[in-house]
Amino acid sequence: MIMDLDGCVYRDYVPTEGAIEALNRLRRLRVRVIYVTNNPETTSEELAERLHSLGVECSPDDFITVGEAAASYIYSRSGASRVLVIAGNGVREYCKRMGHEVLDMEEWDKAEYVVVGADREINYRKLVAGLRAILNGAIFIGTNPDAVHPGRDGPEPGSGAFVTIFEYMTGVKPIIVGKPSKIIMEQALKRLGMRPEEILAVGDRVDTDVKAGKLIGADTALILTGITQEKDLPNIPPELKPTHVFRNLRELVERLYT
Repeated sequence: MIMDLDGCVYRDYVPTEGAIEALNRLRRLRVRVIYVTNNPETTSEELAERLHSLGVECSPDDFITVGEAAASYIYSRSGASRVLVIAGNGVREYCKRMGHEVLDMEEWDKAEYVVVGADREINYRKLVAGLRAILNGAIFIGTNPDAVHPGRDGPEPGSGAFVTIFEYMTGVKPIIVGKPSKIIMEQALKRLGMRPEEILAVGDRVDTDVKAGKLIGADTALILTGITQEKDLPNIPPELKPTHVFRNLRELVERLYT
């Protein structure tokens, strides 16, 4: 199973209804779960620690973040590279782990890649650096296209909002590595050691989670605890209709694994 986190397991790290019970039941049933997140701010170790604190058994190997996916993708293309990061600290951390040189904003002219995602410290200096680096020929990587992100008190700006700024300024389309891209999903399949037809892709968004599962040929489950709500179901395009729809993760486990 490929499981989303934000909006599915929790919102701003507050568990959704029945999520902890459901995840522990899946573990007892020996259902292998890989958590795949478009959040560029965190690392697998931090996520494992957070889920542990909520009462879920897991290890860092059970997570693939968009930061890890971006750093791995760059390495697979070009080896260790010079990267300008305009995104959360998770992207920066994985680029360093992968052996990439993470540049200061003033070093934009050295950049071989620019990685853009949600950045709570975005400022004019970063906008200028990213703009100039991309126009200078650096390869433009977007973490993911999510316009909004489910926060505890309501929606917050998602990575797609930041990526779009640079696409608009430069006229350059980014390479997206997070969901719904096959890039991060294929990394998850490799980690699981399974084929797409053996996988259930679970998440709270039709436009990223469900689409990502469909692009790799997996069954999909939409959980109504995040961005896509019950009122939105009649408007889902036929090509994005999920295999299953559940109110929460508890209902998913009760319906599919009992």
